[in-house]
Amino acid sequence: MSVFHVVQWSVDPPHSEACEQAVKVLAEHVQSTHPAAMSFRTYRQSFGPLPLWTYFGIFEFESMTAWDNDPDTPSCEGAWAPIHAIAEPGSFTMSLGRVPWSGGL
Repeated sequence: MSVFHVVQWSVDPPHSEACEQAVKVLAEHVQSTHPAAMSFRTYRQSFGPLPLWTYFGIFEFESMTAWDNDPDTPSCEGAWAPIHAIAEPGSFTMSLGRVPWSGGL
């Protein structure tokens, strides 16, 4: 059963181009440094209750054990640093979820 690590943050519109570039660098980091991540997808909200420039990074892992055993490395801080530098204060959140969810569609 897959486990999804979801990261969310918002940026001011003037920082959107820098954020797009930082997300590309982050994706390269995940691909080269985190083989336990089965996939990494990013989305930018176009409509909804959050600020327009809200980003979602979604990591997929085979299991909670795979997620738990995937170590942070010193290069992780460097990969995330540009995003943390431009994220709106208080907008950076993380969560975990599993599929399938037994209570829904």
